[in-house]
Amino acid sequence: MQLSSLVRWVWTALIAAGCSSPASPVVAVVAHDYAFAAPDTIAGGMTTFTLENRGLQPHEMFIGLLRPGIGASQIMEAAKLGTTFRFLPEVYLEGAMHGALFAWPGTTSPARLTVELVRGRSYILLCTLRDSTTAPQHAALGMFHLLQVK
Repeated sequence: MQLSSLVRWVWTALIAAGCSSPASPVVAVVAHDYAFAAPDTIAGGMTTFTLENRGLQPHEMFIGLLRPGIGASQIMEAAKLGTTFRFLPEVYLEGAMHGALFAWPGTTSPARLTVELVRGRSYILLCTLRDSTTAPQHAALGMFHLLQVK
């Protein structure tokens, strides 16, 4: 195998495995009980997300592309109804969630999530965990964040 073929093969394998390219900007998201600290506006293109949990509860961070015109009120309504992430494409997502990260309290997720963000679109960061079987979803407590992509 020639060196150029080997480099292409390794690069393809890294992309298939979900590794970010060195040029991908990293967005550090911080989870608190019950909110995300993240930028409101970010650049489009390949973007890598990390998740640090500074709360006392476990948290997840799903990322999904919002349907045009969807805002915080529709998201909060779905969360209060207990809509699970599996059914969110029927409510306000355009397609399935792009991926998720998870972090225990006081830790940073060992994983990273790389997503190609579409310019001119909006995305949601969302936590659907509950503190108990009878507790509301964290999203119903305000644990979601809207990202505008420029």
